[in-house]
Amino acid sequence: MATEAIGRRPPRTRPLARVGGGVLEVLQVLGEATRLFLATAASLRLTGTDRQRIVTQLVRIGTDTLPIGALLSLFVGMVMVVQAADQLREVNQGVLGPIVGLSMTKELGPVLMAFLLAGRAGSAIAAELGSMTVYDEINALRTMDIDPVRYLAMPRVVAAMLALPMLVLYADFIGVFGGAAVVALDPAIKLSVNEYFARMFEWVHLRDVMVGLLKAFAFGTVASVVPCTFGFRTRGGTEGIASSTTSAVVWSFMMILVFDFMIVRLSFALT
Repeated sequence: MATEAIGRRPPRTRPLARVGGGVLEVLQVLGEATRLFLATAASLRLTGTDRQRIVTQLVRIGTDTLPIGALLSLFVGMVMVVQAADQLREVNQGVLGPIVGLSMTKELGPVLMAFLLAGRAGSAIAAELGSMTVYDEINALRTMDIDPVRYLAMPRVVAAMLALPMLVLYADFIGVFGGAAVVALDPAIKLSVNEYFARMFEWVHLRDVMVGLLKAFAFGTVASVVPCTFGFRTRGGTEGIASSTTSAVVWSFMMILVFDFMIVRLSFALT
């Protein structure tokens, strides 16, 4: 009997059941994330008493991300100028400034910094909260009448919402000046640095910067709420922590892209 049990194949799951299970899982995650966001929003009135924890998370999420954010933005701006200059060498390289400026402020700056925050800080949030959930530290907080959402989630969400817009402005600045450095040093580019900035300021307006900051605010919320959600729903020991951390990063990336499309579509609809 034992030999028969070992050799027996596990029952196959029907394709429709797998699809239905996947849809239910997606809806459950979205529902839990929405509920956590609403509970976090309800705790915002208490931010004055939690300033120390918010500042600590601002340092972990924002300040510690500055070096890798600068390196990423610098090379993105440099690569954009090199690629665009090669394509425009027979046309007009005067549009290099607007290309870099608009790309960094409206799209690449917010999305790249959001991906960086989700991959770096979001994974840490999911792993930290997941470990606390698995080892019953969350239940211990509830036993002491401490709300885990207010004590753990709210400082991280507020810090991400504040840090990402500042990181985006920082990335825009570094990326634009990275492109200017290539313009100044590359002999193949027949454009002066003054012309690069002059044409950029003709095309890039405050509205473009505000669209990027709106994206950053939304992406910061997503890149913190989603990891907190997966941290609180972690089950199954160390393997569950690893699975939750991976799922938090993947879900954050997907939701960032979804919100990116929605904000872009809304901005074009309002113009």
